[in-house]
Amino acid sequence: MGKVVIREVVMTISVVIPTYNGEKYIADSIESVLNQTRPADEIIISDDNSSDATLDICRRYLPKIKIFKNPSGPSGFVNGWNRAIGHATGEYVSVLHQDDLLAPTFLKEIQKAMEANPDVGHFFALCNVIDGTGKVIRVAPNLSGKVAREKVHRYSGREYVEAYLFTPGNLHRCPGVVTARYLLAKCAYREDAGHIADDDFFYRIGNFTDVVGILLPLAGYREHQGSETGHLSELNLCLRLLDDYYFQLENISLNPLIGVKEIKEFKARELRFCHRVMIYGILERQWRKAFHGLYRWLSMKKGHGNLRYEIARWFR
Repeated sequence: MGKVVIREVVMTISVVIPTYNGEKYIADSIESVLNQTRPADEIIISDDNSSDATLDICRRYLPKIKIFKNPSGPSGFVNGWNRAIGHATGEYVSVLHQDDLLAPTFLKEIQKAMEANPDVGHFFALCNVIDGTGKVIRVAPNLSGKVAREKVHRYSGREYVEAYLFTPGNLHRCPGVVTARYLLAKCAYREDAGHIADDDFFYRIGNFTDVVGILLPLAGYREHQGSETGHLSELNLCLRLLDDYYFQLENISLNPLIGVKEIKEFKARELRFCHRVMIYGILERQWRKAFHGLYRWLSMKKGHGNLRYEIARWFR
């Protein structure tokens, strides 16, 4: 009787790095991918027409990476993500922002989780928050219950939405996520979702697959003043987030994973940003923006929330 040969299934992973004027941190991001103990099958730079030295720095890593440039950019960060994904050829895709990092064992742990869950199309690892120097300033969240004792946990789509939305400090962030490429075609990042386009994607992806979390901090999300949100004033950031949560509530009926509890939380966040836009608008004498917050506040169907609390919080 002949010997039975079991062929190992090889899953290909592309790491795509959308860039735009990211010269300060791009080398660190690329090297964090090149230093993986399980090498990426493809590393793609998708540049949105940078005007600084980003591309010059990236070219130093040729031919280990592939570089694509959008000569008509900049097109906005969400379009940049989708364009980067469009260049990928791997079965799975990880989007790494130009200032974030992956731990050396990230892809190795992802590969193990894929092999153990071949029917799953979306994976994540926990994420520390780092500063401009790479120092950890906030550690990954402490999970509770049975999940806290596990190294890997499989969530249904509904469980994933709840865990992502209600885990203090976010269950995970954008770095450290891997998604099947065919699912990214079905569930693309939406530009209309604004600054929480990544959250919006995570709220929707569970409609197509279960989700597996590796409950180890294997990525670093960098906070600094030059980031997409870091360069905004408190007023402008709150104004954008107010509109973003309004978009979530307007589109809530399209996502069967969102229940009463989640809708209540979205409404609470929209209300919170209404208050903050009014407060910051008045303090900065940006009357049109303050009125926008007031208009949204008065347009709400049920109650006006605890504005007194928000004012007191600002003066703490």
